[in-house]
Amino acid sequence: MGLTLYVDTAAWRSMIDGVRRDFPDLIPVVKGNGYGFGRAFLAEQAAAFGATEVAVGTVFELGAIAHLPLRATVLTPSLDLDKVQVPESATLTVGSFEQLEHLVRHRPRGPVVLKAMTTVRRHGFDVGDIAAALDTLQSAGGVLHSVALHPPLAGSDEERRAEVEALIDQLPDETTVTLSHLGSEHYARVRERYPKRRFAIRLGSVLWHGDKSTLVLRATVIDVHEVRGGERVGYRGVAVPSDGSIVILDAGTSHGVHPLANGDSPFHSSRRRLALVEAPHMHVSLAFVPAGEPVPAIGDEVDVQRPLISTAVDRIAWL
Repeated sequence: MGLTLYVDTAAWRSMIDGVRRDFPDLIPVVKGNGYGFGRAFLAEQAAAFGATEVAVGTVFELGAIAHLPLRATVLTPSLDLDKVQVPESATLTVGSFEQLEHLVRHRPRGPVVLKAMTTVRRHGFDVGDIAAALDTLQSAGGVLHSVALHPPLAGSDEERRAEVEALIDQLPDETTVTLSHLGSEHYARVRERYPKRRFAIRLGSVLWHGDKSTLVLRATVIDVHEVRGGERVGYRGVAVPSDGSIVILDAGTSHGVHPLANGDSPFHSSRRRLALVEAPHMHVSLAFVPAGEPVPAIGDEVDVQRPLISTAVDRIAWL
């Protein structure tokens, strides 16, 4: 069976419909591993529900959606425009004069997002430099798509809204603003405060993972062995702590399955966490169940606690 993502299809699609209603001018984000579904699949879903634009992570992710009639925005600034072919229709992001200079040299024409610096302190122009950056862009024949404001996940929605409004107040009146990390109520308040300005919002996790009850990740038990306390098992010859069973699961590091940040096992069965014998390997993980506790049988599935944004599933089962 492999590592399987089970999706409550009706509930998942209903969740997406609700997000679309709550967030006008939504730009779906399909970056990275496509939030566990794959970039191409999510872009196809976005096109099916009427989106005309999606966002990917890097210029190297554009190929996965090239077959679709969608405009693509690249979220991460690139210094590789001399090494990779980028369609002129693709919107590129820049967040410094050095990145802008590289873009002007290698792909001067086409839509561009100017990113303004926020308290994330990742990349972005000081808001007071946006006008100068816009002049440089337009002088080279480029076209402004929007100014992007990307507040941190930390803090409250009120704090994030206060930060983006303080920046919006300093932007040229005619610029479109693209936002992130705001709840629907505060996104609506920003739009109400600036009725003459055009806004859009980019959403990924909220759109595809907003209701996690619609998604379940499971691995299959492919073998079970009884062992005695002190017996050495696994790649590293680990001594098991007591009599019990070794449970072999068909999920490992090639799937993005690792111990949790605190070292705990990500596997659960019968409402119990299955202890790892050792760290997962490429395609399998070994778990230990002490004698007297319920042991999953060969062919059973166990729940896997891993973020889908860093997980490569073998299959998706639509329920």
